[in-house]
Amino acid sequence: MSQDFKLTQRLQQRLVMTPMLQQAMKILQLSTLELKEWIDQEMQQNPVLEVEEVDIGQMSVEDIKEGDRKNAFDKITEERRSVDLCQEISKNSLHDQDFLSFYSDLSEADDSTYPSEFQEQEEIEADKYSNQFVKHALTLSDHLKAQLALYPLTNEEQWISKILIGNINENGYLEYPIDQIFNLQKIKFQKIKKILNLIQTMDPAGIGARNLRECLLIQLREKKGTLANKAYQLILNHFENIISKKYSAILNESKWTDEEFREVLKLISKLEPKPGRNFSSEIVQNVVPDLWVQEIDGRYVVELNDGEIPNLHISQYYRKLIKDKVYMKDVETKKFLEKKIQSALWLIKSIEQRRKTIFRVGEAIFKIQEDFLRKGISYLKPLTLKQIAEIIGMHESTISRVTTHKYVQTPRGLFELKYFFTSSLELDTGVDISSRSVKDMIHELLISEPSGKPYSDQKIMEWLRKKGVMIARRTVAKYREMLKIPAARYRKKI
Repeated sequence: MSQDFKLTQRLQQRLVMTPMLQQAMKILQLSTLELKEWIDQEMQQNPVLEVEEVDIGQMSVEDIKEGDRKNAFDKITEERRSVDLCQEISKNSLHDQDFLSFYSDLSEADDSTYPSEFQEQEEIEADKYSNQFVKHALTLSDHLKAQLALYPLTNEEQWISKILIGNINENGYLEYPIDQIFNLQKIKFQKIKKILNLIQTMDPAGIGARNLRECLLIQLREKKGTLANKAYQLILNHFENIISKKYSAILNESKWTDEEFREVLKLISKLEPKPGRNFSSEIVQNVVPDLWVQEIDGRYVVELNDGEIPNLHISQYYRKLIKDKVYMKDVETKKFLEKKIQSALWLIKSIEQRRKTIFRVGEAIFKIQEDFLRKGISYLKPLTLKQIAEIIGMHESTISRVTTHKYVQTPRGLFELKYFFTSSLELDTGVDISSRSVKDMIHELLISEPSGKPYSDQKIMEWLRKKGVMIARRTVAKYREMLKIPAARYRKKI
């Protein structure tokens, strides 16, 4: 068998992710605050970019006096930007009846649910970039170390304290046993225990406990009075019975009256089971709505809220300079300037495309979810990314990027755009209902349940089926857990 080299030609098509296309995709998924910071960075690196200033002298007195939601600057900016955009959108928009009919056809043909594996991957990719623009809150560790500086400790005691604080988790508990933390250190156990006791006197109350029982006892130790003493003894001697709600066994042994026992439980219920929860290390991010939805003459209108985004243009100075043959004799200078102008033009185009896309997606969502705006969460319709993509003629990945970290201010509050995408459940009439609406129904039912006899998942399922919602008991349990509502046996009160 002979082997030789040959040259062959082959024609094929493939998508190439150019740097410009990657930039456009990133800009599309940025929130308003993130995009503003992105633009600030670009303006520092690209000298040809300038912000177009608004002539305040051209504004009327009425414009200046108007200051409820938008100032006069925002009004002029919005008018300048919205005329061509609205015309462009209206060319591709469907009439209301045709639009809802088109959505109904998509709902019948689409079996996909939300979120999908595709959507989860898109969120992961978006988070990688958006994390560059966020800040962190004061941590529990910082709060404890600040208090530690108030105590006259030796160098060794300070070292032990910092090691212990470093092993306290976000809920405020010492995560590992003391002997495991100081496994290879030749330090007396009593010295470590002394420092731990010191930390347990710090704010917040209950910090540094090794389990829930110790956490509650630390908090009760600081309280005075007969009721606090009874609560302390109850936690000390009957903790397992309290957790499992075996109140009759406790009453038989303690000889308390029902009223005394109720008062003790009321005091215990006011204690904090997670003392570190107010000092979370979670990301804190300011939210500026990208869209506004307001009712005008009985109709809901979607508006872009991009007053924070500067209106960019190419500097007139560099436009003239690139045409000057005298200054452009140097090839390297000319290439550099051409590259910067091309980059600036692409950035301006990407920002404008982002505006148009967000507007079109928002308009499509709220044509479908108009009943939610008028009547509330119970009227939220099932919706998927694929349906919106089909309606406005874009790819599903584009819709995912547009709805990532984008918020909308509605008459019913501030929501992330992803909030309006939910899977569906079928009613006995054959009509689909949003899973989020079902969660709201469960929440409303459990708020009004009798405290002494809470509803089981089976009873909730039966109640929903009477309402026409065909749902399984395990689905009820899943939705209840998503609402962070404990099982019936843990909700029972005497």
